[in-house]
Amino acid sequence: MKTQHSKKLYIVCFIIIWLAQMVTAFYFCTRKQGFHEDEYYTYYSTARTNGFYVEDEQWMSRETYRDEFVVLPGQQFRYGLVKQVQSWDVHPPVYYWVFHTVASLVPGVFSKWIGLSVNLFFHGINLILLANLSYLISDRNKTLSLIVTLFYGLTPAAISGVVFIRMYEMLTMWVLLCAILHVRAVQGLNSDHIAMPNEHNSEERRLPDCDGERVGAYIRRLPVRGFLIPIAVVTYLGFLTQYYYFIFLFFIGAAFCIRLLWHDRNFGNCLRYGLSQLIAFALAYLTYSSFPGQMFHGQRGAQATENFFDLSNTTERLRFFWNLLDEYVFGKMLVWLLLVLVLLAVTAYALNGRRKAAYPRQRKHGMEETQQKAGDIRLSQCEIQKQQGMKVDGAWCLLAFAVVGYFLAVSKTALLLGDTSNRYQLPIYGIIVLLIFDGIYRLGKMCVSAIVKETSGGFEKIIRYFSLVIVPVCLVVDLVGLIGNRVVFLYPEDEQQVEFARDRAAAGTPAIYLYQIGAEWCIWDVTNELLEYSEVYFASTDSVNAMNDEKIRQAESLVVYVADGADVDAQLGRILESNSGLTEYQELMFEEKYCDVYYLK
Repeated sequence: MKTQHSKKLYIVCFIIIWLAQMVTAFYFCTRKQGFHEDEYYTYYSTARTNGFYVEDEQWMSRETYRDEFVVLPGQQFRYGLVKQVQSWDVHPPVYYWVFHTVASLVPGVFSKWIGLSVNLFFHGINLILLANLSYLISDRNKTLSLIVTLFYGLTPAAISGVVFIRMYEMLTMWVLLCAILHVRAVQGLNSDHIAMPNEHNSEERRLPDCDGERVGAYIRRLPVRGFLIPIAVVTYLGFLTQYYYFIFLFFIGAAFCIRLLWHDRNFGNCLRYGLSQLIAFALAYLTYSSFPGQMFHGQRGAQATENFFDLSNTTERLRFFWNLLDEYVFGKMLVWLLLVLVLLAVTAYALNGRRKAAYPRQRKHGMEETQQKAGDIRLSQCEIQKQQGMKVDGAWCLLAFAVVGYFLAVSKTALLLGDTSNRYQLPIYGIIVLLIFDGIYRLGKMCVSAIVKETSGGFEKIIRYFSLVIVPVCLVVDLVGLIGNRVVFLYPEDEQQVEFARDRAAAGTPAIYLYQIGAEWCIWDVTNELLEYSEVYFASTDSVNAMNDEKIRQAESLVVYVADGADVDAQLGRILESNSGLTEYQELMFEEKYCDVYYLK
């Protein structure tokens, strides 16, 4: 009855936390005023009509411009075109297929909510998966699972991932699923994987516990339906969502195979596991044969390879991504948390050193009792170890190895783009929170257990009181980050810029965009402004000759976007030369990312 009540309380608490975090994420979605240029590319590459081609010294209507960012009626669900467009770029197509599906349900609509709804959906799943992973790693500790989920779900990094309309929330889902499947396999949660000895399976191999000792469980093969097929499906979809999935899989797969060989002594399981992944990558190639070229020979692939093997930038890059993790996830408390972790480890080692002599006798007694209870019934490895009083840390080490490997590899290969580079490490941020919090919990328990007898319930009381303190602290750290403008990709400055464009368009002021040849994609950065005008005049900065267009020559005022790197005086001079009625120009209070905006009158 008590266990049932505890389970219901856990579910209720999690639902409250989940709803609060989803409401918070939705609130910040409403505050998103602009788009990153990559977000515009998300819309363009999933709704492309004719291709965004700019003709020099020609007008482009709002409808023509807008059609490249929306799915037009009658052009829904064109997944082949989406895949073809992605083959010209550097990303696989699964996320864009999902995005295209949602956009196809509302043809002709350009709205941030198309992309944000996709992200909110995956974010909701990610919170559930992180809570489940925390529950598994912490040896079914419901309190720790809730604290990890509560803290991470409200961090600026997590909210930034939601409001950034790209594939990283979806990638996070596949990474978490990959981690959960491997953890379950290590812990032996699948009943098809672990069986107790009886007359039907007496020839099966014994399974060692996490300390390398034999226990009363026996291992068959890695279950096909319980592990090999699910992990193959996750790999197939995760890899075709974002190639960074391969980095996480590489490290967690390597650690998993080492564990199988070290504890299981069964090379066949490694072969079966490797075969399942090989099948997944073969299917990925049959689905999207462009991925080898994109990974190893494309622009980003070549750039990532160069960065990886350039040892001179290692310190700079690691410091850069470490600072992002510290500021946007832990509120600049990461060093202090790691210091606590180290101090607890030293204390636990010192306190538990004197208990080593008594441990073998307790262990032997526990094993005999477990063997007696087991008989012909099936028990999981974790249940056996829990009865014996042993610690399950193999899964923690597996995750730690994968996370450290991913962090180092991505830090060496990802683009350094200021705070927007958080996206590249987003898939492991939640797992890092879990590993640190769980490490502190485990070491704290070891320290307290060395002083307080477990039968007295002293440790449970300490945890209960500690939770009353740590929960408010977590909330304060998160709120300071959210209030302190650490949520990225909101672009609040765009509200003023769009309002200006709207006012000028209402007044009938023509708009000109002076672009640089070869950098036409930079025009996307002001799409939300250009869509306010009924039409926009595009001209290359390669020319300094006067413009002969009649509308420009007769205009009483003009809004001019001048691409960065252009000779501003020369370009504005050619416009003034075209229209003798314009006598001065004034730079606006705001500047765009790839251009400056001027008002001529």
